Amino acid sequence: MTLKWGVLGAGSVAQRRAMPAIHKATNAELHALFSRDAARAKQLATEHNATKPYSSVDDLLDDSEIDAIYVSTPVNLHCEQVIAAAERGLHVLCDKPMALTPQECERMITACNANNVHLQVCFLFRFHSCFQQIKTWIDENRLGKIVHGRMPFLKKYLLSADEWRAQPDQGGGGCLMDLGPHSVDLLRYLIGEVTQVSAFCNSAIHNYKVEETGGILMQFQNGAQGFTDLSFSVAQCDIVLEIYGTEGTVTVINDDGWKIQTYFDGEKQIIASQYEDLYQHQFEHFAECVSTGVAPLASGDDGLRANVILDAAYQSAQTGKVIHC
Repeated sequence: MTLKWGVLGAGSVAQRRAMPAIHKATNAELHALFSRDAARAKQLATEHNATKPYSSVDDLLDDSEIDAIYVSTPVNLHCEQVIAAAERGLHVLCDKPMALTPQECERMITACNANNVHLQVCFLFRFHSCFQQIKTWIDENRLGKIVHGRMPFLKKYLLSADEWRAQPDQGGGGCLMDLGPHSVDLLRYLIGEVTQVSAFCNSAIHNYKVEETGGILMQFQNGAQGFTDLSFSVAQCDIVLEIYGTEGTVTVINDDGWKIQTYFDGEKQIIASQYEDLYQHQFEHFAECVSTGVAPLASGDDGLRANVILDAAYQSAQTGKVIHC
């Protein structure tokens, strides 16, 4: 089955990653896109070979040829736009974080279930072969009992005062809300369910309205602990993931391409990884889920759990307490 896609929010991520990936995917077609400025929408449609440009959200969602919507707008718009798409019978791929609050996530899930449409959240790291391999090793008990996991997501990203990520009411927060969904979700995917959270964050360098640096410590149901350190203000970070178990250790390093370094049975090994278009994987998987009914790799429920954990992190940072989630 080939799905015809409408892109709601043709911003930089959609232009650089999502729309090219739709063209590369074997079972996807870029049918339409939305930009608030009509001239800009027409220009982008020409540049990205979309059939129809729209400057009205309702007009995009009412296009009868569209099968699925990719929502890539500011976070505060996700909830109502996903619900509006679901009510028109459109399948939905929603960018992360899924919404501003867990309550909004629940409304989105309810609407998609009520209208029998597929809902998936953009947790791209799940699709990489490195993490699929690590997941297999964990499930096979190659690492023994998991003791600790760490995923630093540290980068240099200067926020301009007028962009939505710099506005708490539009983005929901700073680095915890923007980068944290990826690392929180991947650690949860690999290690298991999170039960308690402790966190701290600040904006000590740039004094943004949202936090620029922070850390989230998680206690998992199986007794493991995990940590993700997050920042918009770091020059470089080559560590992608670390998982430590009683019988083995796995590290993913970004060194001219991702490499897995393993430590099993007293021996180290390095496994190089080729470039993978995770957006292409995601769009192809989405169409497979719609056509065959296979469970999604990153569901709406996964998006909800990430929001619950992030909400607990903000509560912990504000109160100085450990928060159960």
